[in-house]
Amino acid sequence: MTEQFNLSEWYNPTEAAERLSKNSGKTVDISYVRTLARYGKIATFQISERMRLYRKADVDNYIVEERGEKSGRAQRQKAVGKSKKGTKTAA
Repeated sequence: MTEQFNLSEWYNPTEAAERLSKNSGKTVDISYVRTLARYGKIATFQISERMRLYRKADVDNYIVEERGEKSGRAQRQKAVGKSKKGTKTAA
């Protein structure tokens, strides 16, 4: 059984970096695209030892933020969730 591969669903490294730059409003290098893939943030397909493709759906939805912004936002949201759970309303 052969599996169908749709090339239109994948970016090459240069296209992925350009798209991430456009999404984020700042320059994103190709090496950062590889780093995101290594961390599992973007799915890859290995064509050869030196060439990988990056899934468009993952790249299109990812926004590169300044260091610590995402974790800071997550901690604030977690803190807000805890404060809402612990409050009682007056009847």
